[in-house]
Amino acid sequence: MRIEKRQQAELAKRKGLAGKTIIQFIWLSISFVVAYFVASYLFGSKMLRLAGFYSILGVNRNQVPSWVFIGLVMLGIVVVMQIILYMGFVFGSEEGRRATGKPSMHSRIKDPHDNEWEG
Repeated sequence: MRIEKRQQAELAKRKGLAGKTIIQFIWLSISFVVAYFVASYLFGSKMLRLAGFYSILGVNRNQVPSWVFIGLVMLGIVVVMQIILYMGFVFGSEEGRRATGKPSMHSRIKDPHDNEWEG
């Protein structure tokens, strides 16, 4: 009885995770596509120069290909986009705005042993 309640609680907790995972994958893919175009624009308009990366890091052009630095810039842009998404969640959703540590008589998480002492 106790194991079944625990399994049901775990299933209820995981319900909807597949949809969230798919949405996160789609958002991450869109972020990388946008980051590619932004990085291409930054390098194409000479706002960022590969020569600067090579000179700052002190590496030879033959040692590290240019696509590595473009990939690093893309990764940085994606990280910034994910932080913006996270902050939007914190400020925009009810879950994100909930004050932590506020005592109450009711828990959001159902206890699998709630009816343990009932007949």
